Amino acid sequence: MLDVKIPELSAQLDDILRPLGLTRSSKFYRPFCECIVLICEQEDRLEAVQKEIYMPIAEQRHCKWSAIQSAVRRAAEKAWALNPEGVQQLAGYPLDDRPSAVQFLEIIYNAVVRG
Repeated sequence: MLDVKIPELSAQLDDILRPLGLTRSSKFYRPFCECIVLICEQEDRLEAVQKEIYMPIAEQRHCKWSAIQSAVRRAAEKAWALNPEGVQQLAGYPLDDRPSAVQFLEIIYNAVVRG
């Protein structure tokens, strides 16, 4: 478990996501970052993403959990389209195609942990 300090985490996420073409002006940016915050609070949430990540955020945002999953998927799609080399570098292993939503959350979480 990381000692999550939101302002520092927010700045760190900006530094990780901006080179991938993911900026605060994107509609999916905030829900995606909220997912990362939950994972940073408790890493094993990655084992039950729908129940432990998508559903609580959807409840807060008064939407369906699938909308949160869609936001994460759009983030992964955009990052892969704009900077596939950057995504692979963060992943630390070769990717044949864009990462799934869950893979992308894990890749970004690992980048945060490595700092």
